[in-house]
Amino acid sequence: MNTLVKFLTLAAASLALGFGSLAIAADGVATYNMKSFDTAQTENQHIVVEVFKKGCPTCAAQQPGLNEAKAKFPGAKFVTVDFLGDQDAVKRFAAVKQSTIIVYKGNKEVARLVGETNNAAIVEAIGKGA
Repeated sequence: MNTLVKFLTLAAASLALGFGSLAIAADGVATYNMKSFDTAQTENQHIVVEVFKKGCPTCAAQQPGLNEAKAKFPGAKFVTVDFLGDQDAVKRFAAVKQSTIIVYKGNKEVARLVGETNNAAIVEAIGKGA
């Protein structure tokens, strides 16, 4: 199954679940959408922004912690931003490097990790937005 078909399948499933543009990334596809992000903030949602770069070993090492957090906080909206592909979002989130994880509770940033690969630390930081 090619990447586009996988992405479209995941996107359809995400829409059915009500996640829309804030779907979890599939195969490194960025999911950030400014309007959907702003709406989630207005609704005081728990939002996790992962700024990644394809091929980044630190970003890859963060995935187990992010996956654990996704299971522990199923109501959180996980958003991915491509560090090289979405410079507007990178600037908006003031992400100075890939492997940045930013946690929001509505409009308030409650945690920021850069280069952190410890699973427990990632889950703990993400929990601050719950």
